[in-house]
Amino acid sequence: MKKILAIVLVSLLCAGGVVVAAWRISGDDAGGEAAASAETAARGTFRQELAATESPEGDPGSAEALGEESMAGASDLEGAATEGMTGEDFAYTTPDQRYVTETQRHQNFFRAVGEGRVLRLEVVSADVRPVGDPDTSYIKFVLTTSDGGSATGTMVMKYDAGMWRIAAFSQLTGDLQGGTNYQVPRSFEDVLAREIAELQPFLTRIAEGRFAYMEVHGVNRPSENETVLTGVVAGKSGKTVPAEMRLRRDYGIWHLTYITNPP
Repeated sequence: MKKILAIVLVSLLCAGGVVVAAWRISGDDAGGEAAASAETAARGTFRQELAATESPEGDPGSAEALGEESMAGASDLEGAATEGMTGEDFAYTTPDQRYVTETQRHQNFFRAVGEGRVLRLEVVSADVRPVGDPDTSYIKFVLTTSDGGSATGTMVMKYDAGMWRIAAFSQLTGDLQGGTNYQVPRSFEDVLAREIAELQPFLTRIAEGRFAYMEVHGVNRPSENETVLTGVVAGKSGKTVPAEMRLRRDYGIWHLTYITNPP
């Protein structure tokens, strides 16, 4: 009789173990399914948030709304751009945001030009397509600013995809150095690419060492986001012609839209 009871007890314990084990396995599966569901939901939310910050092509309403938000952010960060930020503290580093990155990285220089604070830019030397670096030109220049100061820097020109562009400004100091990282729609990269293509005659002359200087005689601000500079540009040949330079500020970022080609 005792043997029979022992056998029954062992059987019940084993059965209970199976039940417990089965419950644990079922619980793990349920937990895994819940975690997977939560992860899927989180990814969906992330995609929705990402879509809300991007401006799809052909949807100017979204771009305009993002632009208004970016301008508001630009106002909040205006002082931060000149307080401790360096030329490498920026959000965009991927190839499909190259022009935005390069324009933002040196935004303090472009802003100074857009605000009419740069009165003269004179090239002092040009290292055109040096040996071992055929797709780059280094243009050293001196700036004269409206406060009576001056600064020396180097314009790094890069040749890529059949076009020259201003890739960097080096050696600038003070409030001419550094920039910002305002959020912008992806379509802005295409805008800058189009402008670079339109500016090729001017950019090529700089990159080939044929540009001598630019001098600003007048500053016109049709709006707080537009600047028209008038003056003269000169080529290395010595010929000087009347000139006009136009800049715009979009999403808090100043960029060059037009300039008279130097002789």
